[in-house]
Amino acid sequence: MARMQLFLLQFVEIVLLAETFFLLGRSSSGDIMMGNSSLIDGLTLISTGSVFQLGFFSPANDSTTAYIGIWYYNHPPRENKVVWVANRNKSVDTSMASLNLTSDGNMILFEEGTKVWSTGTSAELNSARLQLLDSGNLMLTDDDSGNILWQSFDHACDTFLPGMKLGFDFRINTSWQLVSWSSATDPSPGKYIFGMETYKVPDFFTLSANGSVKLGRFGPWNGRRFVGRPIPDVKVWMIVNFTYVSNKNETYYITEYKVRSQELTRGVVDANGIFQRLLFVEGEWTTFVSMPSDECDHYNRCGRNSVCTKDGFSFSCRCLEGFENKSVVGCARKEPFRCSSNQFSKEQSMKLPDTENATSGGNISLDACQKLCLDDCSCIAYAVINGPYGCITWRGELLDLKSFLDGEDLYIRLPESSTSNWKKLVWAIVISVLLGIVLLCSLCVLVRKRRNRASTCRLQLQFPNVQKGSINPLEVLPSYDLRTIKAATNDFSEGNKLGEGGFGVVYKGQLDDRQKIAVKKLSRYSSQGPNEFQNELSVIAKLQHRNLVRLLGYCIEGDERLMILEYMENKSLDAFIYDKAKSSLLNWQRRFDIIIGIARGLLYLHQDSRLRVIHRDLKPSNILLDKDMNPKISDFGIARIFEGNNALEDATTRPVGTFGYMAPEYLLHGVFSFKSDVFSFGVIVLEIISGKKNRVFSQTCQTDTNLNLLGYVNKLWQEERSLEIVDETLNQSYPTEEVLRCIHMSLLCVQDNSNDRPTMTEVMAMLTSEDQLFTPVMQPVITSTSSEGGFTINEISFTLVGR
Repeated sequence: MARMQLFLLQFVEIVLLAETFFLLGRSSSGDIMMGNSSLIDGLTLISTGSVFQLGFFSPANDSTTAYIGIWYYNHPPRENKVVWVANRNKSVDTSMASLNLTSDGNMILFEEGTKVWSTGTSAELNSARLQLLDSGNLMLTDDDSGNILWQSFDHACDTFLPGMKLGFDFRINTSWQLVSWSSATDPSPGKYIFGMETYKVPDFFTLSANGSVKLGRFGPWNGRRFVGRPIPDVKVWMIVNFTYVSNKNETYYITEYKVRSQELTRGVVDANGIFQRLLFVEGEWTTFVSMPSDECDHYNRCGRNSVCTKDGFSFSCRCLEGFENKSVVGCARKEPFRCSSNQFSKEQSMKLPDTENATSGGNISLDACQKLCLDDCSCIAYAVINGPYGCITWRGELLDLKSFLDGEDLYIRLPESSTSNWKKLVWAIVISVLLGIVLLCSLCVLVRKRRNRASTCRLQLQFPNVQKGSINPLEVLPSYDLRTIKAATNDFSEGNKLGEGGFGVVYKGQLDDRQKIAVKKLSRYSSQGPNEFQNELSVIAKLQHRNLVRLLGYCIEGDERLMILEYMENKSLDAFIYDKAKSSLLNWQRRFDIIIGIARGLLYLHQDSRLRVIHRDLKPSNILLDKDMNPKISDFGIARIFEGNNALEDATTRPVGTFGYMAPEYLLHGVFSFKSDVFSFGVIVLEIISGKKNRVFSQTCQTDTNLNLLGYVNKLWQEERSLEIVDETLNQSYPTEEVLRCIHMSLLCVQDNSNDRPTMTEVMAMLTSEDQLFTPVMQPVITSTSSEGGFTINEISFTLVGR
């Protein structure tokens, strides 16, 4: 009898063990679980493309506090990359827990037989299927009907992935929103919510967990971005499309990948309530959108009817026109508001007010929107934006106003008394002008003469070395006053900074006519002094070509020396060719067009302009790209101008330029010529083709650490393996003969002996004609020179700071 009992016990154990192996075998089937299967600790689902992984994880590295979650596959540590958690409200002990997909289509998390979490779904017997997609969405479907029973994208945690919706479903009265973790190691619902408030004009907010307190706001959608946020970084537009949908069933915002690649992006509201947009490039996550990003991003920072402006590391507040400080919570009207008022003040570049008291008038003109506001006695402001809402009008107080460069125009309705005062002021000004006109006419000639003399004197003070007979840049260029430029650049704010070097800083700006500009502001300690400033003004003023940056004007006031240039939407070439995310946008045709454009600009400087110019500092950061990716040569601070064929070669006692692009005869002996620019051009072309920097190539080249990029390309050329240097982001999609022709031409340009290098006329022929005969390549500069000809690397580096 005892033997029989022992046999039965062993048989039961074998059956249970077999069932366990059967279940575990079904649970490890790649990205899919079928009905009547389970997952336990140590087993996971991995999406088809190995992008995401589902399983048990412990953010505190403690198996007694574990959760079922989804994280990026192969992105350790997993607790920093978790994008979704099932059982946020209750952790489990992994030794006693399992995730089960029942035969009737319900997904349940058990701990010791007790249900901790479930989807609450059902399906026909054994027809349910659970799949983890490469988007990060965990989808439970009914194979018989094809219906989606449940998906994790409808139950977001703290992370917003491409393909997710943020908004509201009116059919089931449910929000799609994000809820922060309680802390970095506790995924339970935290103190902050990020989501949409479904007003008549929907708006996105960061709220306290109970939704009672607004902490930050993005503003309404204008068809391209949220009007309370700056224009997104170009990297974002390369990777995802932004879409806003609003109809009777639902209203939501969604991002979707343009093309699935190695780049990943996500939005996260962290445990401190900060919303961040992150991008995964070259093995690490980078933040490129953050809210709040400054003090003015905190909701209603300056109170009602008051504008917040970032001021360096601080902020300032001011009342709207017609309002004054009357309380600690903002501003109130100076005079009572009356419906008869028909005058408005214009506030430019604004984050539009909270839309809780706003109404959309649809896509109508600015004048029609103003009339709509005038016809409503309660309307106190209006604005017209792109996108689905068009004309927006406000009633009541105006809240959460911020001034920033990429903002919208807001029109504030003034009280009637302010209108009367304004008219009186206009009449007073007119009368004063009429009374003074006789005096002004009599002094006109004298003022003009004195102004001319003052201008000449000021030029000599700023530029003491102006050559006799040379064109005075202050006489041929438009001048701007400092106040105008300060207003255009938001007083040279950090948010408008485009770049910085030894010469000073370049800022983005926008004039009153909405023309965008770049402002080069020389530092008083600049390596580019008054002579170089005058030199650059003179060069650009005298030269006009589609591949040279256009000078719009200048400003000299006190110690300030400012150059106003056309704004280049895509900034500089180096921002693209060295960045794997951006370089993927540069197919071969676009790269070849950039090479041709640079060559045309150089040919113009060397031969076709009425003055012959040697640039002397040609490099990718000095090649700017407009909105159509057309290249334009910039930064002529150290350029040399020659008349006719004079001075085909010149010398200096101390070379200036950028190491890696300087020709050897200039670097070692201070001798420069048009062939020096040809050398720099050859280096740039090889960097465009390879996507690698000449100066740092020897640190990454595994073949020979003594070779720079030029030497390595030459080595491959001799071994007939040149195509190995081509940027891998091109995916071998390029015309082989054209690429080889460009490489051959570049190697001719970087030859050690300047006499062996081609002219830019010959370079253009090589680039544009397949029948052009090429000469053999002589010796290129294959290694870095440490100290020859009296110039050491340390000396050169010191000379080149910030260029």
